[in-house]
Amino acid sequence: MKIDNNLLSITNCIFKEREKWQFVTDSQKEEFAFIINRFFSKMYPIQSQCLNHKNQDKITLMNMWFSFQGGKPYPRWFWSKSPIWEKTDLPQKDFKLLMDKLNINKEEDLIFLLEYYPDYIKEELKWFKRKK
Repeated sequence: MKIDNNLLSITNCIFKEREKWQFVTDSQKEEFAFIINRFFSKMYPIQSQCLNHKNQDKITLMNMWFSFQGGKPYPRWFWSKSPIWEKTDLPQKDFKLLMDKLNINKEEDLIFLLEYYPDYIKEELKWFKRKK
């Protein structure tokens, strides 16, 4: 049996179709090791960092992640992108308040303002909260 050479097919073998893991070739494991390790770093940063060494055998890395999952279904966090507000110190409620009150359409714009004008934005947030 041949496994398609794409990321979805390989991750399906890790989570959904575990019986097909034996058909994943070593070259496929080497090809997708970096990106799959990167996906796992969302929830398992320490383990991922330990496996992310340039001399690490990529086939062993993939076999370790396969074994580590032990038949668990796809985790919700695996494919999802983290919300952009999580990249800030602000709670989601404050982030949305600033987006609304400053009339900003893109979250990236608020991230930019927080990065380059943090004092001004924090002052605005305090003012909006007092006004509320």
